[in-house]
Amino acid sequence: NAARSSPTARSSPRSQSRPTVKEFATALGQEAREVAENAAQESFEYTERSLRKARSLIEDHFNIDEAFRMLGPVRQDSNLARDVHDYFNLAALIPVILFNVWNWSWSAIHDLCSNHGLCGLAQGIDLPRLWHGDVFMLFWWTTFAYFIADLTWMLVLPGCVKSPSVIIQHHVATLAYMMVPYLLRQYGWLMGSCMIVEVNTWFLIARRSFNKNGDKPFQTGVPLKKSVRLIIVSTCFYLSWFAIRLILYPLLFVVICREWLVYSGEVNSMINIMSVTPPMQLIFICLNVKWTIDLVRSKCKGRGASKGL
Repeated sequence: NAARSSPTARSSPRSQSRPTVKEFATALGQEAREVAENAAQESFEYTERSLRKARSLIEDHFNIDEAFRMLGPVRQDSNLARDVHDYFNLAALIPVILFNVWNWSWSAIHDLCSNHGLCGLAQGIDLPRLWHGDVFMLFWWTTFAYFIADLTWMLVLPGCVKSPSVIIQHHVATLAYMMVPYLLRQYGWLMGSCMIVEVNTWFLIARRSFNKNGDKPFQTGVPLKKSVRLIIVSTCFYLSWFAIRLILYPLLFVVICREWLVYSGEVNSMINIMSVTPPMQLIFICLNVKWTIDLVRSKCKGRGASKGL
């Protein structure tokens, strides 16, 4: 009897420790929920990191900490591809800017400023009247060649910039935008007005290229000549940023919408080649506003410590 009862006695603990179907389902559900929560958290963190990386161009030129405080200029690491690319941009943008300037009637601009001052901006500017476009095709082909060369450079050597996908998309959109004045030469002033932003781009690149060590002006060990150069470049950068990106571009949006309506009346259709100009201009405005918010927010958060320009 003892021998026969032994298997029963031995099996009893195992049967008592075996989980029921309900307990097994509950445990499985708990484990699945934990896995789902972990996956959701990892997905959120990945998305947040991705958004921070693609947030704006501010972090390419300023030292920003995890709390998004600006700590000063970025100290550039050794990157020959980036340095050569910067020098290319600093050189290639000069003829783009000069040929653009050549197409504007500076006597008409002087008369406008003399008679109305900055109030002329608010009253609306007849941009076509300020644009003579004598060398427009030279300006257009120079600009086209620059964007094609820069686009090819980033496709071959994406490591020359921190956010190649963003800049590539920008260049493709700009090249598409440039087709409007190429096909409709009467809107050459539209391209000239928008491309004024390359002045700010030049100073943006110059700030990084001229200050690879991330020095702050007039600090110990920084030569006076370099400090003055940094102050001049930074001042021009900030002035051109706000004047062009935050004042000129929104004003251009109003002018572009008006010209689109006029042209639509001429062709008797609201869907035409000019239809792409208001939404594209609005996209550029939104990007400029977002980058400006990032810039101001980072500087305000970092106000507690000494900051460089």
